[in-house]
Amino acid sequence: MEPELADLAEDVIFYLPRVPGFDQIERDGYLYTASDRRASVHHVRLGDVAAAVAWTRKETRRRDLPKIEWWLGWKATPADLVDRLAAAGLEPDDVQPVLTGMVATEPPPGTPGVDVRRIETADDYIVALDLERRVWGQPPGDPKRDRERFDAERATTGSFVADLDGEPVGFGRAIDGARFVALMGGAVLPEARRRGVYRALVRARWDHAVARGTPVLVVQAGPMSAPVLARLGFRSFGQVRVYSDRLESSHGDDRS
Repeated sequence: MEPELADLAEDVIFYLPRVPGFDQIERDGYLYTASDRRASVHHVRLGDVAAAVAWTRKETRRRDLPKIEWWLGWKATPADLVDRLAAAGLEPDDVQPVLTGMVATEPPPGTPGVDVRRIETADDYIVALDLERRVWGQPPGDPKRDRERFDAERATTGSFVADLDGEPVGFGRAIDGARFVALMGGAVLPEARRRGVYRALVRARWDHAVARGTPVLVVQAGPMSAPVLARLGFRSFGQVRVYSDRLESSHGDDRS
């Protein structure tokens, strides 16, 4: 059965094809995903919460990752799941504890004067990733690894850069689903904000979705992006709560 728009808004990662660089493991009642940098849990429909917590911790330690993000949509079960996870030591994520599942099925407005182009070379990709890291206060990346990442992603993931006055000032990522395109990250340099750069990046990815015959954009938006996307015509379906299981902390015998 094809997912409804609300299903996509709640659990977009569950409905995406396998993304290079991410392992996806379907377990009994949840999807576990992991890369060399992060681990997360999605589409949570649990029977045995304790067993799921134990398995994800064991698997994530095996991968030498410091934490697991649990993304809990509005259909996550059991009803007392949050209380059970809190009892196990999980806490609301300290970066984005609440996201909004949103979908657009009509064209959002663009921005005259902002040039957006799809990244076609590894050199441009490295420049765009450095821009994104600057926005989020992250250290510079490894160019060799970034080139490898570009080669691995380009079949399923589109990266877009926005230019103002000939200089790159914004970056956006999109992953192609079977019948939709998922927005996966956007960043604009502080000095270029309030000039329509983010809006132009959204429109470019809409145009990409239309060109491939899948005119639907899906996003799980943070608190800064959600109001902007609402003004661009995105419909909100509900909230996704993100909880972190920090394995480097000492919260009980199973974390020691």
